[in-house]
Amino acid sequence: LIVVWRFQQWKTVAEIAHLAGCSQRNVYKVLKLHRDFGQTRNPFAHRHGRPCILDQHDLSFITSILDANPSLFLGEIQERLLEARNVE
Repeated sequence: LIVVWRFQQWKTVAEIAHLAGCSQRNVYKVLKLHRDFGQTRNPFAHRHGRPCILDQHDLSFITSILDANPSLFLGEIQERLLEARNVE
């Protein structure tokens, strides 16, 4: 959402930080990753911890259903994710 807020809705970094509930520094980091790699994470960074359960397609699906219906509860999002993408 940070990238969308910045480049499609033309929000300031301060506005984005407030909306996202994070620091302006984190907003700048996300925007730099998007500029450098075309995505919001470094594909060359060593991953720590457990592997992600959701892939980029799952995240795009969640974003699209929230764009269409922003008042969905977590349980409803999980149900739709299971039905459409077979992800628990």
